[in-house]
Amino acid sequence: MTTLNGALPDDLRTALVSIYEEVMWLASRPNVTPSRARAWYTHVMAESVKRRVRHFTGQVSVSAASGDGTGLRLEHYRRIQTTLTGLVTRHRREQRIDPEEFVRTLVDYESVHIVTIAEDYAAMRAGGDYEKAGILLQPWEEISEERQQMRRAQN
Repeated sequence: MTTLNGALPDDLRTALVSIYEEVMWLASRPNVTPSRARAWYTHVMAESVKRRVRHFTGQVSVSAASGDGTGLRLEHYRRIQTTLTGLVTRHRREQRIDPEEFVRTLVDYESVHIVTIAEDYAAMRAGGDYEKAGILLQPWEEISEERQQMRRAQN
């Protein structure tokens, strides 16, 4: 994702800036809400860059680790959709063009834990509050090697 000094490769930075420009163009269109404009990234363009910007925190829910391995999700615990919608809203309102803020936000917020599908929805309903959602995390390293192998085979 990043180089040793924390810089993004030029081609990745260029791609993310281009996505920002597309999102903001959509946000400027009549009848396009900031949420719909943001969806251009989260539901369409993320696929093209996710392997380079998304990173696993090393945390997995106890339920995801102990279950049969079906129905697992990469959960954006920092609320990426809400955050990006807020960024688009603010940039549109302030008539601000700031692709660097968008890029920094993506790199920071494309951070995921592994949880079950039910926990993913519970986290959404709880506004990202894992305690309220009843989600208990554990480090990936604490899962048995056998379980780790099973999880890797399913993804």
